[in-house]
Amino acid sequence: MDGKRLPGSVEIHQNGLRYHHGMGGQKVDVLFSNVKHLFFQPSAHELIVIIHVHLINPILIGKKKTKDVQFYREATEMQFDETGNRKRKHRYGDEEEFEAEQEERRRRAQLDKEFKSFAEKVSDAGKNDNLSVDVPFRELGFNGVPSRSSVIIQPTTDCLVQLTEPPFFVVTLADIEVVHLERVQFGLKNFDMVVVFKDFNRAPVHINTIPVESLDGVKDWLDSVELPFSEGPLNLNWGQIMKTVTADPHAFFVDGGWSFLAADSDDEDKEEESEEESAFEMSESDMAQSEESSEDDSEFDEEASAEASDEDVSAEDDEGDDWDEMEAKAKKKDRQSGLDDEDGGKKKKR
Repeated sequence: MDGKRLPGSVEIHQNGLRYHHGMGGQKVDVLFSNVKHLFFQPSAHELIVIIHVHLINPILIGKKKTKDVQFYREATEMQFDETGNRKRKHRYGDEEEFEAEQEERRRRAQLDKEFKSFAEKVSDAGKNDNLSVDVPFRELGFNGVPSRSSVIIQPTTDCLVQLTEPPFFVVTLADIEVVHLERVQFGLKNFDMVVVFKDFNRAPVHINTIPVESLDGVKDWLDSVELPFSEGPLNLNWGQIMKTVTADPHAFFVDGGWSFLAADSDDEDKEEESEEESAFEMSESDMAQSEESSEDDSEFDEEASAEASDEDVSAEDDEGDDWDEMEAKAKKKDRQSGLDDEDGGKKKKR
């Protein structure tokens, strides 16, 4: 009551639920006709087992209006101060601790069974108002900050919920117009989700600081429930966007509606593609230059080899001319020496 968790009992009546707080205390009545969703959340990975009722119209509990009423029980009997200021009353040995764990498992299983059975009885009692029990899918859950702290957001068949700690978070999938994922860009560790409702007068809901590791899982889930979604690198001014939409919805959809959300992501993709193409074109030009340079080098090598061969031939010619000249000179010397010998002999005979 008044935001506090108070002990009491719950009764199923023909047309609704009645909660009693203590002997002669305050009563809270919840009509089946005012129930929009009925949830049962087991104690797996949690400290409590929950039956949660989300209402169509708010009711007054204490001095506050609320659309969410929750009945729960703690799944463990071992109570201790988490801050460490108070010591446990009992110290367990290994065997006693093992037995305590086994007892806690049995207690959790029994509580889950009892609460699930009670939720099904509530659903049967309200079948004329189309009540059915919805259970969160923890394996599809992801961390996010819908209000003040980081909690686990879990999809159900008809909703996206956070039922573990107040303020509770319940969004009906049938009420969603479009989902936009913000701050989706390389290098960031988190992204944000914005839920826009079909009732444009209702403010969009933000779930901030979702780990980027959950991005593919969130997209797959949105695809599976056939919700249109888009993504972009920046946070948008949703207050101004919704003012534009509500001012003239017909003109907004004539001008393309929510296509501008996808256009932003497409523009970003095009910019990335153009950068890749420009880089590829530069590499082609570099290849062309390298081919030209290789052709010039090959021509230079051919010219150089041709010049070298000419020089070799000329060098050989020069060497050949020198050898012939030397041979001619040698013959000329021999002739001269032979003539000289003949002349010397004639003189001696005389």
